[in-house]
Parts: sequence; structure tokens; C-alpha cells
Amino acid sequence: MQYDRLYAKATQTCLFLLLTLQVTVGTGKAQMIYPTPHKKIIEFGWDIPSPAYLRDNIREMEKRPFHGVAIRLPEDVGGGNIFDVQKWGKTTEVARERELKTLAAIPQSETLTHNFLTIYGASTMDWFSDSDWKKVMQNVRFCARAAKAGHCKGICWDAEPYGGHNPWRLQDQPDYKKHTFTEYYQQARKRGAQLMRAVQAEFPGLTIFALRLLSDFQDGSPFSQHLFNVRDNKLRSEILEGAWWALHPAFLNGLLDVITPETTIVDGNEDAYYYTSELDFFRAARDIREEALALVAPENRRKYATQIQVGHAISVEYTHGLWAEALSFPNYLKRQALELTPEQRLQWFEQNAYYALKTADEYIWCYSEDMSWWTGKNIPVGLENALRSALRKNAVNEPLGYTVEALLQAARTRLKAKERTK
Repeated sequence: MQYDRLYAKATQTCLFLLLTLQVTVGTGKAQMIYPTPHKKIIEFGWDIPSPAYLRDNIREMEKRPFHGVAIRLPEDVGGGNIFDVQKWGKTTEVARERELKTLAAIPQSETLTHNFLTIYGASTMDWFSDSDWKKVMQNVRFCARAAKAGHCKGICWDAEPYGGHNPWRLQDQPDYKKHTFTEYYQQARKRGAQLMRAVQAEFPGLTIFALRLLSDFQDGSPFSQHLFNVRDNKLRSEILEGAWWALHPAFLNGLLDVITPETTIVDGNEDAYYYTSELDFFRAARDIREEALALVAPENRRKYATQIQVGHAISVEYTHGLWAEALSFPNYLKRQALELTPEQRLQWFEQNAYYALKTADEYIWCYSEDMSWWTGKNIPVGLENALRSALRKNAVNEPLGYTVEALLQAARTRLKAKERTK
């Protein structure tokens, strides 16, 4: 544990020096000319606004502690479901033009300057169907045009397949036995390159804010198989073939195959919902930058190192015990927040926001479900102040000032004891 803390501190110090020092070629003198990058929080949740809602309510929304919001397109223009070729076939040119005009009419903001238009991974397409992919490309190009029209920073990529079939798991593909995993992998990489060419053509220099990418394969991830520390190539391939997100690394490699120097991709690390200590964030940042290279083609590793940013998620529901009945985690994990006081839950939330900001390259995102930042519905008392506190402390490099690790460990111990006495 002591080594881990020293490692985290050394990593933090090195990152600060790298971001603030420039050695002048020819003189060897170090100049403090680069300010620390301004970290930003993006709001993404069930309260995701439509373009029309953002247009009509942006001045009120600016009062919340966010630097940007995710936006969702209406269903009659595809809803951002780029792989749902059936839904795209039901859209009309009239509806699409309406949304482009709505997005263009969103007022400029001094605070919400990093908005992202959301696209989703739910699928009715076949990776091997050129006719399907003609429709996918039409949908993708429209979404990229829409994001640019709305003065967005780029696109938010939510690859989780809500409804439809899962485009990433081999066994969920239409007629998957007709092709080998290698053939599917190569095809997904090809389609990733097609998609990247399309969005870059419509929106040069965009940022693709992915809620999850290779971070899903980190140790302890509840979302997929753990591959970062598997050193045997044959075993890694075998595990990947059966993984829930098996084809997502292939798709990412396709994006990297044709990425231009002006484009940035963020790995939003959705796993960070469940982190309990500063070390979790430092380890994840290191693993996404280093261990994830095992899933990146050698020819793409330089681009991965320079154009993939580390991001993190923070969750209102998990740190406040609101998922206690929904998660499949062991009881001592999913109910630990219920063993805390409301003040202690806010401390946990602030801790996660603070270290997410500390270890991200630029962006983190705040996820919530049965609440609304825009209407005030079900917002826990003190939540906004906790988020503002994390932002302020991070901005001036002030220590967090406390730790919740002991509180959470005690909560888990109590829950285990209760289970033994049942």
C-alpha cells in the first residue's frame, strides 16, 4: 500500500512537470510557459437534453457546474443510433433539416463550451453487409454535420448496445458462424476506418468522447474480460474472442488507422463509477495509457499515445447507494453507500470527482439516472456544492483534505458481518 501511494504521488508529480515544462532547444533552459490544462466536467445522464431543450434553456443550464452537456437527437432523425439501419430508414429529409436548424440556433455560451452530440451502439446492422453500411454512413455523416451545426466540440460515443443486438460480441452477430473471429475482427476494423473518414470529412478536428474504450479490459472491470495483464498472446486472443466487447478494440484500431492529427479520442473509463480510492484513478490512468497498448496494433501505437486521452466517469447513483437493488455486485459492494451518512456519501462523491479530474487529461463526465440537473428533480442535498468543491480544489492544486477509504472499508466490514449473522 505504501508503495502504491508513493507511485501515485510520483506519477502525479511527473505529469505536472511534463505539462508545465518546455526545454528550449539549443539553450537547454527550462521555461515555465505552459499552464496546466483546464479540466472539464461533461454532464451525461437520463436528463440528456434534446437540441431544442438546450436551445430554449441554455441560460438556466449554464448555472450548473458543467463545461458541457451531451445532447441527444430526436427519434425521428434516428436518435443518434448510427448502427440501427432500420430506424434510419424511417427518417425524413424534412425532419433532418429541422434539427440542423435547431442546432444552429443554440445560443453561444461562455460556460457550456464543450457540448457533444451523442451517438449510440445499438445495432440492426451486419458488419459484412455493404447495403447496411451505406445506411450507417448516411446516418454517421448526418450526426457529424449536426454536431458541427450545433457548435459542439464533437461526438459523444456511447457504444453500449441498448436494444437491438450487440455489435461487439461475436456470438450476437447475425449468422456469426459463417465467419471466423479473425474475419469479424478485420471487418470491424475496416468499418471503423470508414466511420472515421466520414466524421472527419464532415467535422474536421472533432473530439470523439467515448464513454468507454479499452478501459473496459482493465483488471476488476465489471463490464468485460480482464486482458491488460495477460501476457500470453494466444491466451489473450482466446479470451478476447469470448468477450462482451470483443470487436470494440478492432473498431478502435480502424478509427486509429485513418485518424488525422487534428482529431482527438477520449476513453471515458466508465468503470470509474465504482472506484473507492485515489489509487484506483492513478492505476486506471496508467493502465489506459500503457497496458491497453496490448490491444492496439503496433502501427497505431504512436497515434494512440498522442491522440487518445484518459477520461473518467463519476456516478451519483453508486456513491449514494441508489443502485443497491439493481447491481449484481456482492452485497458488501453495492450497499456500502447505505452504511454511510449523507455527509459521508457526499465526501465519497467529491473524492471521486477530485481524483477523476486530477488524473484525466482533460475531460471527466458525471452520470446520473433518476434525477435532473436541469429541473432540480431528486438532486441530493449538497451534491452540487461537492462537485464545485472538487473543481475548485483541482483548479488551484489544493489537496482534497480527507480520505474516505477507511469509511468505506468499515462499511464493507459491517455489511459482511451482517451477512454472517443472517
